Amino acid sequence: MRGVRTRLVAGVTGLLLVGGVASASAVEGPNPNIDPPTVSEDAAVEPDSVPGFAPGEVVTGTDSEAPLEEDMALPGATDGPELGDQDNQVVDYCTPTTLVKITKNLKNTMSVKYSTFVTNNKSYPVTFRFSSKRSGTTSYGASVSLSTEFKLMWLGKVEATVTGDVQKSWTSELGVDTSGKVKAHSTVKGNYGIKKENVYGYTGTRYSNCEIGNKRYMKFWAPYREGWVLN
Repeated sequence: MRGVRTRLVAGVTGLLLVGGVASASAVEGPNPNIDPPTVSEDAAVEPDSVPGFAPGEVVTGTDSEAPLEEDMALPGATDGPELGDQDNQVVDYCTPTTLVKITKNLKNTMSVKYSTFVTNNKSYPVTFRFSSKRSGTTSYGASVSLSTEFKLMWLGKVEATVTGDVQKSWTSELGVDTSGKVKAHSTVKGNYGIKKENVYGYTGTRYSNCEIGNKRYMKFWAPYREGWVLN
């Protein structure tokens, strides 16, 4: 489930193209596949900060050596309510079929593909700039082994009932920039990655008497967008 409380950080988006990096002016509008950067409420980022233009005051991120998180929490993301089992039909006959049922929309997470940080040891805010230097791919999947047929059933269910943005596979971009101002004597961490829609539910069989059996519960996820998270 997507978070509703986020803060934007001023920045620009550039894509790594064959022959070089596109400048902000070369990109025709924002990439719809890339979310605006968001920050956690306790991040050491100056509110409403904008990129500085004095070369001596701009610091770039240092690559983090910490392991990359596969399911990093997104700021403001929460689990949805229990949805219950509404698939039992009160009729005399049902066509026997297999089905998937979402019983809970879980909080969305991020598969981090690149991590960086900047530390400001000065007594005043300093402009920082991060740029995604590594790429990676995230595919749809489940907490149990599933055939391609069932994965596609899950994907279709999420598309129809949660969001139509989910994909089977997603590869993150290189050269996506963000910037802002880090507070005095503080550190800002930046994680760039692919956001995942997460749901919980089951696969099952609906019998001719309309009862559902053979339930197999699991978590299912699928990538839907990418972007920066700062904390």
